Amino acid sequence: MTLIRTASNEKLNAANRPPGCPVHSAGRFRLRATGTSRFDRHYHDFDEFWFVASGAGTFVIGDTVHQVQPGDIVYTPAGVEHDIVAVSGEQDLEVFWLSCPLPSGADGRHLHRTPEDAAKHQVPSRVVPT
Repeated sequence: MTLIRTASNEKLNAANRPPGCPVHSAGRFRLRATGTSRFDRHYHDFDEFWFVASGAGTFVIGDTVHQVQPGDIVYTPAGVEHDIVAVSGEQDLEVFWLSCPLPSGADGRHLHRTPEDAAKHQVPSRVVPT
């Protein structure tokens, strides 16, 4: 058994993945509601799932814009660009990810189509109308 303490920013990776575990990586990231976080538009050569644990925001998956909230699960297939373009409201957006097994020849990193995509952009905070 492997215990990953995501509250301490630990993540599951090649260094601590237990034998036989098919998952490439897993962990948590947080984007601040202060508008000070940065994120990059990217894609992978593997499938990935995101679980929205808290907060709300705007995700772009391929060409589709999604408003996400706690409890949502987002699936990003291999080769499909994805991005987080806003945090909504006053609560930080906290997301857990789980990366599927790597296909043969995959390198498992964030991949970018342009240098602009690789440069992390600021993720603004947007007020949610009540």
